[in-house]
Amino acid sequence: MRRPDTLLYWLEDIPPARFAFGLALQQVAFLGALLAVPVVFARNAGMDHAAFLNLAAACLIYSAVALLLQAWGRFGIGAGIFLPVQGTASVLPVLGIGLATSGLDGGFGMFAVSGLSMIVFSFVIQRLKAIFTVEVAGLAMLLIGAGFGVIGLNLIFSSAGAAAPSPDRVGVAAATLAVMIVCNVWVKSRLRLFATVTGLGVGLGLSIAAGLLTPADLAAFDGAALFHVPMLQQFGWRFEMEALVPAIITGFSLSLTSMGVQTVAQRFNDADFKRPDLAAVGRGVRAEGIAQIFASLINAMPMVASGGAASLALASGCTSRHLAVWTAGLLFVFALCPKIIVAWMIVPPEVLGALFLFLSSFATIGGIQMIGSRMLDNRRTLAIGVALLVGLTYGDIHEQLNRLLPSAHYVAFSQFALALTVAVMLQALFRLGIRRKTRHSFPVAQTHFEDMIAFIEQQGRIWGARHEAVKKAELASWQAFELLKESDLIAADGEAIELETQLDEYNLAIIIRYRGTLPVLASRPPSHEEMVDDDQAPQRLAGYLINRLADSVRTRTVGRQAELRLTFKD
Repeated sequence: MRRPDTLLYWLEDIPPARFAFGLALQQVAFLGALLAVPVVFARNAGMDHAAFLNLAAACLIYSAVALLLQAWGRFGIGAGIFLPVQGTASVLPVLGIGLATSGLDGGFGMFAVSGLSMIVFSFVIQRLKAIFTVEVAGLAMLLIGAGFGVIGLNLIFSSAGAAAPSPDRVGVAAATLAVMIVCNVWVKSRLRLFATVTGLGVGLGLSIAAGLLTPADLAAFDGAALFHVPMLQQFGWRFEMEALVPAIITGFSLSLTSMGVQTVAQRFNDADFKRPDLAAVGRGVRAEGIAQIFASLINAMPMVASGGAASLALASGCTSRHLAVWTAGLLFVFALCPKIIVAWMIVPPEVLGALFLFLSSFATIGGIQMIGSRMLDNRRTLAIGVALLVGLTYGDIHEQLNRLLPSAHYVAFSQFALALTVAVMLQALFRLGIRRKTRHSFPVAQTHFEDMIAFIEQQGRIWGARHEAVKKAELASWQAFELLKESDLIAADGEAIELETQLDEYNLAIIIRYRGTLPVLASRPPSHEEMVDDDQAPQRLAGYLINRLADSVRTRTVGRQAELRLTFKD
């Protein structure tokens, strides 16, 4: 793992208190704006204002606990990274069943089952490393970015129910986005850490000046209490058998989403990222499952790992897990302040839209880079392409599915989780018929460079290997082929060289077998004088290049059969 150049404070760095407080405030401002899901549920459930404030406070307390568990990273609980949670609509079907049958106590009670299913799923995640590949992780990152971008554009151009966006609203959004960009790109001081909260402050000030806050919004803010101890478990807790299957599926959906977002966070924290660390992902899902059981007990709506918060941490240049303590502390404090909760609810959508647009670019481009880092054959292209289309057209698919299967809304996936489910299922299906080991014989006299390259590239695409590893394997294999021919190391009756390729989850191996003697692979290049005076210097140079290109080289002889094994880290 290598520190990215864009981060001022990395995983274990401890930012100064004054910076940590500002960065935590920035994160909380973003997370509080995502209380829209509880708002929608409270409206549909007919809750009064007091009940909603209790629900929102419970959600903030649960968010703080989930954040601390995730950052803890000990005893198999938590990924040890800064990764807050945010609201998700995928938990609404379980609450809907409870509301339609026994009441909200059954809905909130079944979230404990969702948490238990996440804990169980966390122990089998490592077995998915063959199908939860880098390109699937890249798809997750791309979907997170695209999703936030779409939300941002909708907030800017479809707000307030107007047929057409007003110039004032678009102007406020543009100014907010411009401030964030200037602070992030051109400002060289520590102000760069606070680009988003600076933009939000400017956007809110412009909104007030432009009269975008209605008298009803201002009256709601003035009437809210400054301090209030929330009533937890206001709806009760009970087991609802009818919601058992939807609760389990919801846990699976949230686990997939968490896997994707944690992979995004890993990518943001490692300049040399190659593949997801599924052991850490499993610990992270376990922490979220435990936090969900806690959410069930206090009647908070379960949330899921926030890709937006991860993008915000990258944009601000601070991914330190020590920031979790500051952020959780502010979440606890703000849960006791109804006036702050109401303030989040009346922030103009244009300001939030600019924030979402700003954050979407980091995840979107990162996802494209992750997908492009791997060689893809038709199988992998179809798996990623179909899943991406499912994610982009989720609204239409969801509507038609509900018409086809009236009970489908009870087990509804989120857009993100559904696309990942499709990708993982297709990856598992397309693995049928793929061999992890292939052999091919190349006639010594008739083989050309292009023949060997085509064979290795074909295997790289089938396996989804990294471009860099495959290119090194191609060059080293041809260097070995040339060295064997030019040095007369192949026996007179050795008419062909056998090339075997192997790939596990971490290494690409090229095994070259032939009848003859082993070459001498030099550990240092020949000097300029040796290149002029020594006839064997070109062979030693070729052997040195093979040693340099491969991460490890092993040779052995079995009878008259010589074997050269080149290993490349994937």
